[in-house]
Amino acid sequence: MANYRVLDPTGSVVATKEIDNSTDAHSWFKESKADDAELGWRLEVEHDGEWAFFSDSEGTPEGGK
Repeated sequence: MANYRVLDPTGSVVATKEIDNSTDAHSWFKESKADDAELGWRLEVEHDGEWAFFSDSEGTPEGGK
C-alpha cells in the first residue's frame, strides 16, 4: 500500500488516502477532483517519506511519460 494525495490547482491538499495499486489511485484521483474540466489538479505518491508527482489533470500519467 502507498499513500497518495490530491492537490488542487492552488497547491492545497484536498484529500489523502492509502491505496493498494496505481490503477485504483488514478481512479480515486479522477473522482476526487471537484471540476473534471479544470486543469492543474495533481496526484502525488509518498515515496521514502517524500511526496513525488504521479499524475495531473493535464493528461500526463505516471511521471509525465
